[in-house]
Amino acid sequence: AMGLVNAAPLESEPADAGADADAASRHIGTPRHGAQAWHAWLQAQALRPLADAAPQALAAQRLVVVAPHPDDELLCCGLLMQEQARRGGAVHVVGVTDGEASHAQAPGWQPEHLARIRQGERLRGLQTLQMPPPALTSLHLPDGGVAAHESALREALQHVLRPGDVAVTTWQRDGHPDHEACGRATLAAARRGGVAVLQAPVWAWHWARLSDPAVPWERLCRLDAHPADLERKQRALRLHASQCRPRGPGLPAVLDDAILARAAWPDEFYIVEPAA
Repeated sequence: AMGLVNAAPLESEPADAGADADAASRHIGTPRHGAQAWHAWLQAQALRPLADAAPQALAAQRLVVVAPHPDDELLCCGLLMQEQARRGGAVHVVGVTDGEASHAQAPGWQPEHLARIRQGERLRGLQTLQMPPPALTSLHLPDGGVAAHESALREALQHVLRPGDVAVTTWQRDGHPDHEACGRATLAAARRGGVAVLQAPVWAWHWARLSDPAVPWERLCRLDAHPADLERKQRALRLHASQCRPRGPGLPAVLDDAILARAAWPDEFYIVEPAA
C-alpha cells in the first residue's frame, strides 16, 4: 500500500511578502501560444538535457515532489518520477492541498466530497505509473490559499527534505498563486538543507510568450521520455476525471485542451534553480 501520512492542517498566518508585485501580468487565461507552437520553439532552442544541466537529479536516492494540487505531480514530473524508479531511487510526494476548490463555481459540489474524490484520483494515477508506491504526505492546506501558509509550508518541507534529496515542484512564477507559493517555499526549505531544486513550468506556458524575457530560458533543461513512460503518464492524468471533464453547465474542465496537449509532449522541462 502507498505510504500515506496525513499531516494535521497547518495554521493560517499572514501572507508572506515573497509574492512579487507583477503577479497580475502572469494571467493564465487563454494561452498565447498553442502546445505545438511551444514545442517546436523549445526544440529549436537546443536545450541541455537534464542529465547535463543537473546530473544530481538523476543520481538522487530520493525525489521529493511538492505538488500544489492532486494531478500536479503528473503535470510537473510524471516522466521524471518513472525515470527515478527505473534507476532504483525512491519518490516522496508531498500533497500540499487536497484540490477542494477546483469546482467552487459549480453547483452541487461540496469541498469535502471533492477533496476525497481528488485524493482517490491521485492514488489511482500514481498506481498507473507502475512504479514502487511513493510515500505520500498530505498537508491539507486550503486550495487557493497556500500563500497565506507559506512559512508553515516551508517549515513542513524542512522536516521532509534530507541532504542528498532532489526536490521538484512548480515554478515560483508559474501564474497560479498556489504554484508560486510552493515554488518559493520549496526553494527556501531546500536551500536550508542543501537540497537541489527543479521547478517545472505548468501554467506558465499559458501566459508566457516565445522568448519571453520573464522566463530564465538559460536555466531550462529537458528530460526525454521513454515511450511507455509517456503513455503511462497520459493514462494517469486521464484518471483525474474531475479535472478533465466540464465542471458543470457552462464551466469548462480545469485541465483544458492546451494543458492536456502539453502533457502529451515526449519530454518534460525544468528550470534548474542555482544552489544557495
